[in-house]
Amino acid sequence: MVAHKNISRLIALAIVTFSFNCKTADKKTYAIIPSVVHFSIPRGTSYETTVYVKNLGSDKLIISEIASACGCMVGALKDSIVSSNDSVPLRVTFKPNPSDTGEMFRFISVRTNGRPPIQSVELRGTVH
Repeated sequence: MVAHKNISRLIALAIVTFSFNCKTADKKTYAIIPSVVHFSIPRGTSYETTVYVKNLGSDKLIISEIASACGCMVGALKDSIVSSNDSVPLRVTFKPNPSDTGEMFRFISVRTNGRPPIQSVELRGTVH
């Protein structure tokens, strides 16, 4: 009977531990602010904006890569290491092809040692 109670307690402890780990594993350790940017530009021009990579965690955040799927978006950082509760500016430049017009949706990805490892900035707008 005592062994049965101990096993029940161990199972209950394992369930609580697992539940806690699942909840904390999903917690973001950094944010990109804002994560969506709206724009409207004339054809033949470019658009520049600044977003911020904010470290929400207690450890240093290391930004290892800024990437986009096309050559029309570029991201530039002044510093790739972000202290806890600090943020760094990320300069984003969108230069559409001269013939591009209409609705545009472009992404630039930020890879870090944080959770989740990759987050994106979305640019939504119109080239007219």
